[in-house]
Amino acid sequence: GNGMYKSTDAGKTWSNIGLTDSRQIGTILVDPKDPNLVYVAALGHAYGPSAERGVYRSKDGGATWQAVLHKNDDTGAIDLAFDPRDSHTVYASLWQTRRPPWNVYPASNGPGSGLYKSTDGGDHWTQLTSGLPVEGLGRIGVAVAPSDPKRVYAIVDAKDGGLYRSDDAGATWTRTAEDKRIWGRGWYFGVVAVDPRNPDLVYVSNTSVYRSTDGGKNFTVFRGAPGGDDFHAIWIA
Repeated sequence: GNGMYKSTDAGKTWSNIGLTDSRQIGTILVDPKDPNLVYVAALGHAYGPSAERGVYRSKDGGATWQAVLHKNDDTGAIDLAFDPRDSHTVYASLWQTRRPPWNVYPASNGPGSGLYKSTDGGDHWTQLTSGLPVEGLGRIGVAVAPSDPKRVYAIVDAKDGGLYRSDDAGATWTRTAEDKRIWGRGWYFGVVAVDPRNPDLVYVSNTSVYRSTDGGKNFTVFRGAPGGDDFHAIWIA
């Protein structure tokens, strides 16, 4: 890829608006109350170090960009989520990974990986660690329950991977499910979504889409057949 694109005519035409060396972009967030406030999770180069990676913010619809969360040239950002009631509360997952040649399933984790939170729109960030795994930490997918912003979910690829839940806006975390069906090959999937009306109704995509109705404790197949369907995105109206 060569950066961010923007359309002002409902997708008929597009123009490049920068971040041209970010290569892999994991997530784009637009403030529902201000279309000019945009956050971007830029993963960066897949095969080597690069500077244009991390979390970027634009306050002018993409005319200019500011790096608001940058760890180092080996660590990029892969996912973002914010409190839909207060877009200044932002969660971001950083991922230190490298995609070497001649490998099918290489190790995809590094010490730069971690989950962060900002309460001032990205000006300052705090790493969230209480209850989250440390060893072998890789890709993290994060979602905030729209009906209860204190409820946050993270699907974590790590030695002790699984679905983690916070009931205090990220201050502390508990692993609610370690079922490998929902987080196996975590570097390849890593998506979690919450129903907008029910904070206990959670979806995770993998080789099938899995659904939990008890706050992430138990999961059943909602759609697909394990063995090759592969689901990589979830959007709930």
